[in-house]
Amino acid sequence: MLLVALAWIGVLGAQVPELDLPRPGLVVATDVTGEVTAVAGEQRRILKPNDGVRVGATVITGRRSVVTLSLSNGVTLQLGSEAELELEEFGQAPYAGSIKFAELKEEPTLSRTRLRLVGGDVTVKVKPLKASGGSTFSLSTLAGTVRGSDGAFRMMIRMHDLGLGICSVEVQAGTMEFEPTGGGAVTRVPVGRSLELAIEVDQAGAVKLGEMPKPTAKPPVGK
Repeated sequence: MLLVALAWIGVLGAQVPELDLPRPGLVVATDVTGEVTAVAGEQRRILKPNDGVRVGATVITGRRSVVTLSLSNGVTLQLGSEAELELEEFGQAPYAGSIKFAELKEEPTLSRTRLRLVGGDVTVKVKPLKASGGSTFSLSTLAGTVRGSDGAFRMMIRMHDLGLGICSVEVQAGTMEFEPTGGGAVTRVPVGRSLELAIEVDQAGAVKLGEMPKPTAKPPVGK
């Protein structure tokens, strides 16, 4: 029993500590179509191709507008029309030289990324992160949070009147995990599977999730 206890202590002691990443990574709007705005505090700025975006800012796309954001850890985000994304946190360890986004096959140094999709849709590609060293990536919405260290997925959330809305997650490569708001069971979402959730927010701000109703088959004509 003593040996077992010591073994468990060794395992716990070997867990990766939380990264200390005080410096922000690099975020660049590598492709811009239409009107895209970066909001940081009281400052609003129209983004042009190759503009840098400050960590902590919110990126908002207009009607018929699209923007691709490239991060220096190899993550790319393509925001669709009328979408809003908050860059809550992106810390990265120092790296040598300049970053060439198109040539990145994996992240060059350890990083921690936390994003929030307020509304609209985003397609995300996560190149292999150094997860064993503590690197993490997460994208949250009102419905829940997607986490992963290698893969691609599309996430969409749209809220309507009376606190009703929908959220979907479709994995295109790799395997992602989805944790619903409220601390429900974490779901592994494999390639080709899509999660579709109905959202209801009551007057107190509590979020309730449910499965989207299945479409009913229409009876044959003449029946």
